Amino acid sequence: MEINKLKILLKVVAQGNMTKASEDIRYTQSGISHIIKALERDFGFPLLVRNRMGVEATEDCKRVLPAIQQIIHWDEQ
Repeated sequence: MEINKLKILLKVVAQGNMTKASEDIRYTQSGISHIIKALERDFGFPLLVRNRMGVEATEDCKRVLPAIQQIIHWDEQ
């Protein structure tokens, strides 16, 4: 699992919208969607709930977010 993919997940969760997140980090919305799907395969469970208003972290995703944030923090150190 790549750190960059985890950073993208955090950005999407923070924005609550894949399109807005993709614009901020200069990826296509399709590229972001593929990255999220790959992460969901790696984790073995859905990370986001998609709806008309955007996206929201699933309960499982919310449980792993602190660990993801810690991994990114360690990587940046």
